[in-house]
Amino acid sequence: MNSTPRILLIRRDNIGDLLCTTPLLHAIRQRYPQAYLAVLASSYNVAVLNGNPDIDDVFVYLKRQQRSHEHGLLSMLWKRWALIRMLRTRRFDHVLLANGGWRYARQLGGKSIIGFRERDNPDHRQPDIVVPLANRGRDDHEVAKMALLGSAIGVEQAVGPLHIFPDAALVTTAGVRLRELGWHPEQSTLAVHISSRQPGQRWPEAFFVEFIRRLNEHDKRQILLFWAPGLEDDPMHPGDDGKAARILAQLANLPVFPCPTRSIEVLTATLSLAGQMVCSDGGAMHIAAALGKPIVCFFGHSNCVEWHPWHVPYVLLQADSKRVQDISVEDALAAVREASAMSSAPIRKKKICSM
Repeated sequence: MNSTPRILLIRRDNIGDLLCTTPLLHAIRQRYPQAYLAVLASSYNVAVLNGNPDIDDVFVYLKRQQRSHEHGLLSMLWKRWALIRMLRTRRFDHVLLANGGWRYARQLGGKSIIGFRERDNPDHRQPDIVVPLANRGRDDHEVAKMALLGSAIGVEQAVGPLHIFPDAALVTTAGVRLRELGWHPEQSTLAVHISSRQPGQRWPEAFFVEFIRRLNEHDKRQILLFWAPGLEDDPMHPGDDGKAARILAQLANLPVFPCPTRSIEVLTATLSLAGQMVCSDGGAMHIAAALGKPIVCFFGHSNCVEWHPWHVPYVLLQADSKRVQDISVEDALAAVREASAMSSAPIRKKKICSM
């Protein structure tokens, strides 16, 4: 194979999905240090690639449901068309499809399209190189599935840790703000993220209140309380401003510090200041894993094998009902204690609890 290939990886879905592709990107860079390596991400997930030294270029696909890019429908469609024209001029040797998209990729003019079989397409509408995926990938972690794409271009061992690079200035700003609120960086700090896009993935706010109170009684930890800002009845992007305000009001006498995260960059920078993370399965969980934090995570209907925290110590809690609300406060407290003990262990362990 050419020692200086031109490679485009397409990943236009969610934050965690793109983060689970970063070990592959790193392995490609290690295997082909002189390659031109680009990523086509979405306006929703692209910020997780900020500062990534493995990538030469990042291109942004504007998503219709993502309002933060501030483009109207006609402007968005025009920019999509212009993006296709520009990408064709790059003359890629390989276009890697992390999660389908043959119809879009064929417009880019790459020499070969590499991806998994797209089950809704006939044989003549499949990638040029179809990478076998046993049992539709349900028995493999997403990182391991991405590594299979790498094997098609001679890249092996693409199963290392996730990669994310907090902005140093934002880390400093977050630290200054928290210190002004009374946070002490030298003391043990636990990040608690209360938001989840899926209703079945949400732990009740009363549980968060009891959990933090009881944790403070025994461990005296500082808590950074994270949530997605916004109104709870927003039909497009519901937020947890109300839920966070109610939790903070009930914990006013405890060292709990508000951390609304209006961007991925701020979430990453502020989370880097914590020692450990408690959250539901989702993008924030994968950001914590990329930062190397021990994690306690709540899983609802998500597949634990595919999406558990990668390459870090973690305790995963999942009820038999597959409803996060059925995970008890006592189980969460026990999981935090276990994860704390694991953080200094030389090996990484997993625990799935069914209640």
